[in-house]
Amino acid sequence: MKKLFFVLIGLVYAIQTFSQVKGRVVELSQNKKEVTPLPGVTVFWYQTSIGATTDENGLFSIPSTSETNRLIITAVGYKSDTLLIKDTTKFLTIKLRGGIELNEVEVVYETTGTELSYMNAIKMETLNERSLMKAACCNLSESFETNPSVDVNFADAVTGTKQIQMLGLSGQYAQITKENMPYMRGLANGYGLSFVPGTWIQSIQLSKGAGSVINGYESLTGQINTELQNPETSDRLNFNTYVNQNARNEYNLNIKHRFNDKFAVGLLTHTNFNPMAEDLNKDGFADIPTGKQYNILNKYAYNSGKGFEAQFGGGYLEDTREGGQIGSHQKNHSDTLPNYLIGIKNKKWELYSKTGFVFKKKPGTSMGLQLSYLNHDQNNTYGLNTYSGLQKTFYANYIFQGIIKTTDNTYKLGASFMNDQVEESYRLFKFKRDERVGGAFAEFAHNEGEKFNVVAGLRADYHNYYGLFFTPRLHMRYALKGNKTVFRISGGRALKTANILAENTALMATSRDWIITPSDLNMPYGLKPETGWNYGFNFTQKMKLNYKDAYVTVDLYRTDFTQQVVVDVDYNTQQALFYNLNGPSYSNTAQIEFGWEIRKRLNIKTAYRYVDTKVNYKTGLLQKALVSEHRAFVNLGYETKGKHWLFDATLQYNGKKRLPQTSANPEEYQRAAYSPAFYNVLAQITYVTKIKKADFNIYVGVENGLDYKQPNPIVASDAPFNKYFDASMVWGPIYGRMLYAGLRFKIK
Repeated sequence: MKKLFFVLIGLVYAIQTFSQVKGRVVELSQNKKEVTPLPGVTVFWYQTSIGATTDENGLFSIPSTSETNRLIITAVGYKSDTLLIKDTTKFLTIKLRGGIELNEVEVVYETTGTELSYMNAIKMETLNERSLMKAACCNLSESFETNPSVDVNFADAVTGTKQIQMLGLSGQYAQITKENMPYMRGLANGYGLSFVPGTWIQSIQLSKGAGSVINGYESLTGQINTELQNPETSDRLNFNTYVNQNARNEYNLNIKHRFNDKFAVGLLTHTNFNPMAEDLNKDGFADIPTGKQYNILNKYAYNSGKGFEAQFGGGYLEDTREGGQIGSHQKNHSDTLPNYLIGIKNKKWELYSKTGFVFKKKPGTSMGLQLSYLNHDQNNTYGLNTYSGLQKTFYANYIFQGIIKTTDNTYKLGASFMNDQVEESYRLFKFKRDERVGGAFAEFAHNEGEKFNVVAGLRADYHNYYGLFFTPRLHMRYALKGNKTVFRISGGRALKTANILAENTALMATSRDWIITPSDLNMPYGLKPETGWNYGFNFTQKMKLNYKDAYVTVDLYRTDFTQQVVVDVDYNTQQALFYNLNGPSYSNTAQIEFGWEIRKRLNIKTAYRYVDTKVNYKTGLLQKALVSEHRAFVNLGYETKGKHWLFDATLQYNGKKRLPQTSANPEEYQRAAYSPAFYNVLAQITYVTKIKKADFNIYVGVENGLDYKQPNPIVASDAPFNKYFDASMVWGPIYGRMLYAGLRFKIK
C-alpha cells in the first residue's frame, strides 16, 4: 500500500485528460475586424466516425486519432474546410467567412438544454447551461427540477435541505463527482448539494446504472458529474443576482483572465442570505431556515503547448442556517422547556490538482493524475441534541490511456488511493474511523464502426476494513443504420460505506431513539458495507415528426442489494433502527421519455416513470417509504424568433408515497398510510438582450405555481420535546408558491 501511495505521488506531472484536440470555430466579419463564436459546427476526422459539435461558445473537443491528420470543418451556409493537424496539443482557432455559399448566412444553434448521447456505449445525458437557465437553479440540488430522471424533495420540514432520488433510491447511492473527482461523500451527504452554486456549473453529465470503473467503485444507481466553469473557456465576467418571495437573495460573480495562450486564472464567488423566517402553515416552526453562505473557488489552468497540461486550485465555504421555533412562530408556552431550535454550521476547504502529459509521438496516448484534499467541519443542533463531524479526505487517481493499433481499440489503466478520516458524535454515540483503500483498474473500449461499442472494466481494491473486493462493469451498445435506433445494456457491481449519521440527518430532527444493531464491531459503525448489482437496458429512437426532430427513449433498470444497511422507522414510532439486511432489497424502475420540436423553437418533453422499491424490514417486505410509485413530467420551452424571449414551463405529477407507520401514536399524532398524489408547476420567462458586447438577461419565475402545501408536515409540532415529535415525514412542498426574479450579465 505504501509503495502504491509513493508511486502515485511521484507521478504528479501526469494528467487526467485524454488525447484531445481542442479549439474554437468563429465567424470572421467581412471587414475582418470582428469575430463571433459559431455553435453547431461539425468537426470530424476524415474518413472516420470520430466527430464533435461546437457548443454555444464555438468550442469543441475531439479525440485525436492515428488514422489521419485531416480535420474536416462543416457548417450550413459555409464552405467545408480541411485542416492538416501537425500538433494535437495546440489550441486551434478556426475562422470561417460568411457569404461564401450564400449572400447572407445565419447559423443558429437550437438546443432544449439536455443532450442525449447516441454514440457512447454508456447512455449519457448532458445538462448544459441552457438547461440550467430553465429554473431558478440556486444550487446543484435545484438543477434537476426540470429533469425527469432525478427527483428533488425536501429532506425534512425544518432545515430547508433538499435531497435527490435516482432509480428509486436516495442520492447517496449515486456517485456524485465534481470535475470527475469525488464530491458527495461522508459529511457532504446531508447538505453538499447546496454547496455548488448554479452559476458555477458549466454542464452536468448524468448516467444511470453502473458507471465507469475509472472514477471508483461506489456508483450503484448512476453517476452525476458536475463540470465547473473553466478559466480557459468561460466568460471573462459573469454576474448573476437572484431574489425570491421569502427574501432569499443571492449574488454570484465569476471572472477569468487569460495572461497568455498558456496560462489562465478564474475566480468563482457566491454569497446568499435568507433573512426572513416565515411560518405559512402556522405550525409554530419556520418553513425555511434563515441563514447565509459564503463560497469561493480559485482555479488555474496551464497548457505548455508541448504536451504538458495542468489544472489546480482551491476553495473555501462557510454555510450557516437557523430554524425551528423562531420568535413569534413558537407555540411553546411552557416555562420549563426552551424553544426547539435548529442550527446547521458547515465549514469546508479543499485543494485539488489535475496534471498530465500527452505523448505527441504516440497518438491517442496520455497519462494523468488527479489529487485532492478536503477538510470539512460540521456542527449541528436539533433541539436538545447536537451532532458534530470532522472529515479529512485525501484522494489520488492515476490514469494511463492508450490505443491498440487504431482508436477503435482503446484502453485505460490506472491506480487510485483514498484516505477518509472521519470523527462524529451524536447524542451518546461517538464514532471514529480511518478508511484507507488502494486499488487498480483496467478498462477496454472497442468500436465496431458506428454500429457496435463495448466498454468493459474491472477494479480490484483493498480496503483496510473490508479487505480485497472486485468491481466489474460492462456496457454494450448496438445501433441500426444511421444511428437513429440505439440499444444499450449495462451491468455492474458497487460497494460503499454507509455513513449512517451524515446520510440520515433528517432523522435527527425527531425524538426517535437511534438503535444500531452491529454485525461486526470491526467495521465502521459496527455494520457491514453496502454492496449490490445494477442491470440496465436502454432503447433510444430518433425520428422525424412533421419534418421536425423527435426522439423516444426507454430505460429499464434493476438494483439488487446483496448487503445493505437498513434504516427502519416502521418497527417502532419512537425508534430509528439501523441493521444489516436480512432478506431481499431491490428497486425496479421503468421510464419512457418523448421529446419533439413541435414547431420551430417550440419544444416539448414528456416522461413517465414507474418505481417498485422494496426492502425487507423486521416487519416484512415493504415498499420503501417516501418514494413515488408513479411520476409523470411535461416540459414546454419556446423561444421567440429574435431569441429575445424565452418561455419555459414544467408540470410534474407526483404519485402517492407510502408513509412510515404511525398507528401506534395517539390519534392526534397519527398520519395516513399513504400521501395523496399532487401536481407541481414551475415556470420562467427570460428576456435576453445585448448591451454593447455584453449579454444581459432578466428573468422572473415561479416554483410550486399551484401553491400546494403538505398539511401538518411535523408530527407533534405543538410538543417538540415529547417522544412523538417527528419532522422527517416530508412527502410534498413545505413553503407553497415561491415567486422569484433575477438578472444575468455576461461579457464573453
